[in-house]
Amino acid sequence: MLLKMIGAVVLTGATSLIGFLLAADCSKRPRTLRELQALLQMLENEISYLSNLLAEAFFRIYETSKVDAAILFKAAALNLQTGGVTADMAWDKAVNEYYSKLSLNREDRAILITFGKMLGNSDLEGQLNNIRLVSSQLKLQEAKSEEMKRKNEKMYRTLGVLSGLALAIILF
Repeated sequence: MLLKMIGAVVLTGATSLIGFLLAADCSKRPRTLRELQALLQMLENEISYLSNLLAEAFFRIYETSKVDAAILFKAAALNLQTGGVTADMAWDKAVNEYYSKLSLNREDRAILITFGKMLGNSDLEGQLNNIRLVSSQLKLQEAKSEEMKRKNEKMYRTLGVLSGLALAIILF
């Protein structure tokens, strides 16, 4: 009898842990979108006030920022430094390589790719307008992801605990 109780507790604990891990995973996307917005603001400052080249601006953003999303800027800068690629190609390659690791979805990826297509293809004011446009689009995506987070976090937690209890009842 004691062995059955211990087994039920372990089973319920394991499924609860899985539910809580899935719930924690739901908060990664909104955080990454906020990080990207802050990094784009830094890029806007680099371009408008410091007039840095894109590769240099990307490296400075990566070096001064300690967030996960900054890896996009480092990868784009490295792609630019290898030569033979334009700014949009370097950004596109970086986004395609890292978007899934940053918990971004296809819509987020499409926004970032569209942003990259304008990199280096317009004057200073065009670049700044592009950055502002992408920031506003990411803000909308963040609002959507926050709503999904609220829905799914509670569901995953509850489902983890209840499925463990249900399995424990059925098996023991």
